[in-house]
Amino acid sequence: EDNRAWTRKVCTGLLKLERDVFLAGYYKAFLLFMGSCYICSECEGSRLSCKNLKLARPSPEALAIDVYATVRRYGYPIEVLQDYKQELNKYGILLIE
Repeated sequence: EDNRAWTRKVCTGLLKLERDVFLAGYYKAFLLFMGSCYICSECEGSRLSCKNLKLARPSPEALAIDVYATVRRYGYPIEVLQDYKQELNKYGILLIE
């Protein structure tokens, strides 16, 4: 549950960033969340029953983006975890044209 609250907070901030970039004139700005969005405190887990379709975003993996290769290309840390005790790195991607 702590992870959900943290992810909700981060994703909400990223949505604000996406909006700010859009309003700055980059009308093709589009955010890809890191995993599930968790914008709602209770998620139905289905696009058909989503209560916030305007805020929901896909994950990079849903669009066939190789997150590991992309993150490594820009020099950020990311590893396959062997244990839940290991530090987890999460990355959202803001696409801007």
